[in-house]
Amino acid sequence: MTWTKDKLIAERNRKRGEPNVGVKDLFNMKPNQSNVRRMHTAVKLNEVVVNKSQGAQLVLLNMPGPPKNKGGDENYMEFLEVLMDGLDRVLLVRGGGREVITIYS
Repeated sequence: MTWTKDKLIAERNRKRGEPNVGVKDLFNMKPNQSNVRRMHTAVKLNEVVVNKSQGAQLVLLNMPGPPKNKGGDENYMEFLEVLMDGLDRVLLVRGGGREVITIYS
């Protein structure tokens, strides 16, 4: 689980009145199943990409779009890091979502 500054402050404020709040509480937290599934997908995809492009000098990957909901923002960069783990040079390509046709005359 990735902690942001806002989550830390919210957790501190929530736990202020409770006694014996410590590090052991962090170990008792359960991860979000959606995040676990997404990270598992990134690990498996990374294994395939690393296996298929061992000798490549540059790997081109379609960059996954950022999450539409605010709750997934803190995991997006971690997802990209896992996706590119073990690759020397990676170029992430992301379109704008529209097809563009350019006509030269």
